[in-house]
Amino acid sequence: MGNTGTTRRNSLFTKQDSSSSEVGSTPGGGGGRKMTITSRQSTLKEEENELGPPPKPLTDAQKSMLVDTWKALENDIAKVGVITFISLFETHPDVQQVFMPFNGIELEDLKHSKQLRAHALRVMAFVQKAIARINEPEKLDTLLKDLGRKHYSYGAKVKYVDLIGPQFIQAIQPSLKDRWNEELHQAWACLFQFMAYIMKNAMLQEEAAQKS
Repeated sequence: MGNTGTTRRNSLFTKQDSSSSEVGSTPGGGGGRKMTITSRQSTLKEEENELGPPPKPLTDAQKSMLVDTWKALENDIAKVGVITFISLFETHPDVQQVFMPFNGIELEDLKHSKQLRAHALRVMAFVQKAIARINEPEKLDTLLKDLGRKHYSYGAKVKYVDLIGPQFIQAIQPSLKDRWNEELHQAWACLFQFMAYIMKNAMLQEEAAQKS
């Protein structure tokens, strides 16, 4: 989540990617068209794999746990946000490389970066908005779709959307150690799976619209 600072040419499925088979196609027309169709079918298959199956809806009990624990996290949210991104960059260095403001900076220096803190707070503010709309599915759906379309315009890769949830969950555990259990872990995991699914679907739909 968040602006990677890259352009659309770094998007997972660009027009250049879908047409690359035409460059090396056999002269004469027929063979080239067949290769292009095969390429597009392959791209659709990749998109289906990126999206994955629909997540299970959150239960009322899970929603209640999320609202309650978010209140307990609010005082530590800046710290949680920074830890989330430091952990993300540590485990997935390729993600740090596409965040232009943070590319090439040592993780130890990033821990004290005002720019990373500001970005982390923006992401945490989005999580807060999602929690505030957790009992208003239409508003939550609109929020997530809008963010997904923005990520597409940034050139963010679909596969990166799934990475933030596990890092966030790991980052909040110390602040919730007195109440942390498997049920709470599952509630946060389900929320991020739902958020990621809606965002990725919006990104892929935006990609399809650009191609049509």
